[in-house]
Amino acid sequence: MRTAVFVFLFISLILAFLGLRAALNAVDGWISEYAFALSCFGAFPVSVGVIWVVEKYLKQRWPSGRTVTLLADGVSVQTESGSAVTLTQAKEIVPMAWYFDLRGWQRGGRERRVPQNWYCLAVELKAGKEHLIVYTYLPPNLAQPWFESTQKPAFHQIHPQNVYDNSLRKRMTGPSRPEIPAEIITGKDGPYWLAERRRWIEGFDLPAPEFESFMNHIQTNLKL
Repeated sequence: MRTAVFVFLFISLILAFLGLRAALNAVDGWISEYAFALSCFGAFPVSVGVIWVVEKYLKQRWPSGRTVTLLADGVSVQTESGSAVTLTQAKEIVPMAWYFDLRGWQRGGRERRVPQNWYCLAVELKAGKEHLIVYTYLPPNLAQPWFESTQKPAFHQIHPQNVYDNSLRKRMTGPSRPEIPAEIITGKDGPYWLAERRRWIEGFDLPAPEFESFMNHIQTNLKL
């Protein structure tokens, strides 16, 4: 899907430039004299808007090959490569849940497109050497009930501001995942940050309704 999005971005840039230039050249006055420059500046935001709509549509219609399946006594996930992890009550599942807000640090990718006042909520289920991670992004009014819930797993807050480099130099080079300092890993939040690092690579991003279904399932059907 990423290749398709890139192709659509390239095509939309060209079409937006040509469309804007034609429209501006048709306008009488000084605007037509600067049609080329204005089209160059205007094509990018127009194409970004188009790609946002296209990507949203493709995500709904284009199978990713990554699935989360709720079982009667557990959960199973499958990656694009076809490898699967299945955790059931027989494997003594150990849960871990954490969350963080999206303010005050340099975000990238999907997180950059989420409002700053939202939260990322993540859950890892682990049994021996096997584990799976799901996560979602929620606005405060939907996230707060999970923070206040007395059911397991309880959500623990971590603070990206303590890990991400927010210097001016780093902001100029663009967002990237940080190296987690040793003092963070060995501290009380260490297990959560190690799980967060796994989330970057292995996590399954769920829409809010599906995340709620996942949480209700594990809280109701699994002995956590």
